[in-house]
Amino acid sequence: DSAGDSAGTETGEIGDTAYTDTQDGVLINSDFLDGRDVASAKQEVADRLESAAQGERAVNYRLRDWGVSRQRYWGCPIPVIHCKACGIVPVPKADLPVLLPDDVSFDKPGNPLSRHESWKQVDCPECGAQAERETDTFDTFVDSSWYFARFTCADAATPIDRKRADYWMPVDQYIGGVEHAVLHLLYSRFFTRAMRETGYAAMKEPFQALFTQGMVTHETYKDKNGRWLLPTQVEKRDGKGFHIDTGEEIIVGKIESMSKSKKNVIDPEHIIAHYGADTARWFMISDTPPERDMEWTESGVEGAWR
Repeated sequence: DSAGDSAGTETGEIGDTAYTDTQDGVLINSDFLDGRDVASAKQEVADRLESAAQGERAVNYRLRDWGVSRQRYWGCPIPVIHCKACGIVPVPKADLPVLLPDDVSFDKPGNPLSRHESWKQVDCPECGAQAERETDTFDTFVDSSWYFARFTCADAATPIDRKRADYWMPVDQYIGGVEHAVLHLLYSRFFTRAMRETGYAAMKEPFQALFTQGMVTHETYKDKNGRWLLPTQVEKRDGKGFHIDTGEEIIVGKIESMSKSKKNVIDPEHIIAHYGADTARWFMISDTPPERDMEWTESGVEGAWR
């Protein structure tokens, strides 16, 4: 139990309060860990378990099982065929890659591939009986986990030209957002290890250096009903925000990374039409170091234009 600046600190009773300050908290009611901070307590527990041969330290990557299938058209087809007699049968190498059909219809909800009979209906590669393709497609992370190797030989008839991939790889400098650290970058390392083990590439790691750029941020806005509003729907007066259409005062939220879900985004076409593309570019590169977040403001854009 961790105690800090709360009632639990004074009484030492667990039931008085729940305290979860893992930065500055001190453990109480924890036997040999009393008085320790959280970090040193973790080390002490691990030391005792290892010395007693009851456990050992391990890295927890917080990576969950990966459900790679998607019920949608956009994505690489999963190369298997379902046969009533033979079960799940891999598509023969000679028939790879499986190409998506061009004549799909999106007029109904759901996966259009499951309704495309001429594409879905095939013969079983093993027994020749009528069978069906798998209509799920791969998660796009499957593509983004090895595209850098394919870029070295995009015109090759095989997935990777080993000689060319070994010449260009690994990537010297990778630039990406911090949100990729726990998914895309880990998946890329996993795929790279797999490519090395199967002889497709010699590299041990996909990227030599990583630069995490800052994000473009903007204020967030909500109406009285909690609905997100676009910046173009808001007028600022005397430090307050008002809905342009209704005149009602709105809630001005914190500055966050631009997000379609929170609608704190700016249409670049409006900026380009009013100020020109060079103004937008100049504002982006002149105001903030690339590794830091940059707040997008109308006044900042106008200043760059002047």
